[in-house]
Amino acid sequence: MAFRNDFGGLLMLLLLALDVSVTSGTNLEPIYWNSLNKRFNDEKGYVLYPQIGDRLDLICPASLPPGPHSTEEYEYYKLYLVSTREQAERCEIIGAPNLLLTCDKPTSDMRFTIKFQEYSPNLWGHEFKTQHDYYIITTSDGTRQGLESIRGGSCQSKGMKVILKVGQSSSGNSTNKGNGENGPLPASNIPIIAGAAGGSAFLLIIAIIIAVVCYRRRQSKHSDTHHPPLSLSTLTSPKRGGNNNGSEPSDIIIPLRTSDSAFCPHYEKVSGDYGHPVYIVQEMPPQSPANIYYKV
Repeated sequence: MAFRNDFGGLLMLLLLALDVSVTSGTNLEPIYWNSLNKRFNDEKGYVLYPQIGDRLDLICPASLPPGPHSTEEYEYYKLYLVSTREQAERCEIIGAPNLLLTCDKPTSDMRFTIKFQEYSPNLWGHEFKTQHDYYIITTSDGTRQGLESIRGGSCQSKGMKVILKVGQSSSGNSTNKGNGENGPLPASNIPIIAGAAGGSAFLLIIAIIIAVVCYRRRQSKHSDTHHPPLSLSTLTSPKRGGNNNGSEPSDIIIPLRTSDSAFCPHYEKVSGDYGHPVYIVQEMPPQSPANIYYKV
């Protein structure tokens, strides 16, 4: 029981280390996707500079009940992730669409969270490469009838598109070369270093768990060697003397508790009227008190 408690505690530490290693990053300001968002009116588009490890929420505000970001009439959109500038500039979906979010519920907020990661544990998760640009566009026109459109829409008429410059900065460089060799670390390297530290902690905890398991097993084997089980041959050898003349085995007294931790072999005589006596052997848990004897 003590071993299970120790193993459970080590497992909790392992999960905590993993949680710390994967939660590094910044929550970017959410994007409310409707015509009230003035950032869509910028000539350059809605430009963001996420780093690996950051998160971004895309939100379609409900109109019933109205909120600070909701429009008077609900706007219907489908948000797509595209990886080429041509699709973003032409506001056109080509090939199999990578749909992120469908805004079609006027009575509730619709939300989609993007995790900027180079490798996704989810088979259908999104993966992003540093120093690459990605684009979010909507080719819907805001009406329910135009929800399924794959060309033009509000991307073209209202500039509703987002440019994601992953691992870059607004100055155009992802690293700060002016700080010299001993300057501060670039922001894009911080999640990588945090991930490496989390991986090191993970390997250290795994090594500790393996060491504890090996130690426990070695201790168990060592305790077993100090309490060898009783041999059946010692029971089948009759004790000569008295009036039996060696023809029948005498009464055999077997202690049922050989140690405090080991299971005791229990021997029960089932035959012996003709020929040698026959015994059934089975394992029994320790008895209490220790001075109980079984007579066969």
